[in-house]
Amino acid sequence: MNESTLQRVKKKTLNLQVSCLGCFFGCAITSQARELIEQNRRFKLWEKGQYLFQSGDPAHGIWSVCTGKVKVFQDTEQGKHLTVRIAISGELIGHRSVLAGTTFSASAITLEETRTAYLPTPVVMKLIEIEPAIRAKLFQHLADELGRAENLATSMAYNKAEQRLLWALAQLCRSCADESPVVHADHFDIPAPRQELAELSGLTVEATVRTIRRLEEQGIIKAHGHSIHILKPHILGDFY
Repeated sequence: MNESTLQRVKKKTLNLQVSCLGCFFGCAITSQARELIEQNRRFKLWEKGQYLFQSGDPAHGIWSVCTGKVKVFQDTEQGKHLTVRIAISGELIGHRSVLAGTTFSASAITLEETRTAYLPTPVVMKLIEIEPAIRAKLFQHLADELGRAENLATSMAYNKAEQRLLWALAQLCRSCADESPVVHADHFDIPAPRQELAELSGLTVEATVRTIRRLEEQGIIKAHGHSIHILKPHILGDFY
């Protein structure tokens, strides 16, 4: 390996480590836990469209998203994708299956260039045993996800198409913002491809297009291209 190549490798490794300084695994307090993390944590840079894992794969570890976005989704009986959530910086992927001791019940794919930090399952279980800070933060993370899952289930079961689409837009706003929620601005744009909105809301693409038109008629949003102009951001506040 020549010197220029070596420097590029070192630079990439440094960038990965710097981007993960504030990641989930950085909450360790005890020296024993920090040493265990440093010895076993693996950084990786993923290109857009790469799978971290697929449904049915063995749950061999968990990932912390350093930068980028990862879509977690399940396939329906009709062969369509149903987006469970979009994981952003500082969030975990794969932890529920690891703690449950099962295979992965969903698939995870990158939506853009993404950096992650990975720990294998035996290390995760050891950290839960020896590090109270990680144990508490992990339980809080699970509780937050459970709340979002309950909201999603309620939305799918009882809400009208307009409410389901507003919920989906709120999740996209959350994944696009540096801080959440972003419902205090007068208005803003978010990238919102129709297919992605359909997968998040559980609607067909055709129903999504019709619902967008109804929300436009109500003056809540304005669609242009692959983006949605949010005219009344305060309405999304109820869906976070």
